[in-house]
Amino acid sequence: MLNALDRYVLKRFTINLLLGIVAWIIIFVVVDLIENISHFLDHNATFGQVFMYYVYYIPYIISLTLPVAMLLATLFTLSTMAVNNEIVALLSAGISLFRTLLPLFLAGLLISVAAFFFNEITVPYANQKRFDIKRYQVDKEPRPKFRSRANVFLQLSSDETLSARYFNGSINQASEVSIKTFNGPRLVQRIDARKMVWQDSVWKLIGVTVRDFKGQNEILRRLPDSVMTTLDIVPQDLAVVQKKPEEMSYLELSHFIDELRALGADPRKWLVERHLKISLPFANFIVVLLGAPLASRKRRGGMGLNFGISLGISFTYFIIIRVGQVLGHQGSLSPLLGAWLGNLVFLTFGVIGLIKVRK
Repeated sequence: MLNALDRYVLKRFTINLLLGIVAWIIIFVVVDLIENISHFLDHNATFGQVFMYYVYYIPYIISLTLPVAMLLATLFTLSTMAVNNEIVALLSAGISLFRTLLPLFLAGLLISVAAFFFNEITVPYANQKRFDIKRYQVDKEPRPKFRSRANVFLQLSSDETLSARYFNGSINQASEVSIKTFNGPRLVQRIDARKMVWQDSVWKLIGVTVRDFKGQNEILRRLPDSVMTTLDIVPQDLAVVQKKPEEMSYLELSHFIDELRALGADPRKWLVERHLKISLPFANFIVVLLGAPLASRKRRGGMGLNFGISLGISFTYFIIIRVGQVLGHQGSLSPLLGAWLGNLVFLTFGVIGLIKVRK
């Protein structure tokens, strides 16, 4: 149950956070508009198209700048309390610093969870709508008639799967196809084809190899080109727009990684990206934990110093995040450690700072 102190701290923090978010939105929109205004004018974009483009841009801006806004809100809230001697008064009244900071820590944790779902649901949808407005309404690009896809994976039935290295939607042809049949968890048959072509409303397999698995034995057969009349899929099932993995949600990226593994490809890079989808939202809690001890002591400099500290911490944090991401991609670090390196470093400094300031 929140008491009067908790409500007071959270109210000031919320106001500062909202002001920070609005400020970053205005900055990003103005900078982007200045950069793209000539492009919009050259393509005769309407006011409604430009307006909706930036409406759909806002969720991405919030996702990108939220940790910085959280840090600024923490620094401004606590430094104002420190300058006004409110923290000293609370300590004199027997209220520990940790108890004063507790509502901010809880708010940071809740916002981190909310940011994860916001990034999963709202941001991908808004980005897709924003890109569609620019490509098809402003730039007047034709919508693709034929769609291609790399690393195809389909669950044909409860006991049958299909995977392919690539599907070319312009000629309805898949390459390096593998159709697997299972009996429970056990693989009983695997049909591999060099190509699979859609002809006369049926699929034709070219360069076919069939492997039947019976106990510990494998029976290998090579067949001439074959027609798969039992394959109950059409090209539209394969011809989907391939998203970039970094634009996928956590669940979509997990499915993409499963597809890569089914094809025998190395998913290390995308494992790092999947872990980042959790570690980056958690940064909203880390920056509160790091900023609270810094701002709880009375110091000179005011808002300018707090803004400089915030930018410095944020810049350093994202550098470490990038370093961990690259090391994870290269295999120098495990995907999990690569994605969480920045959080672990700043969490350590935050805990040390909190221990020191309490002393």
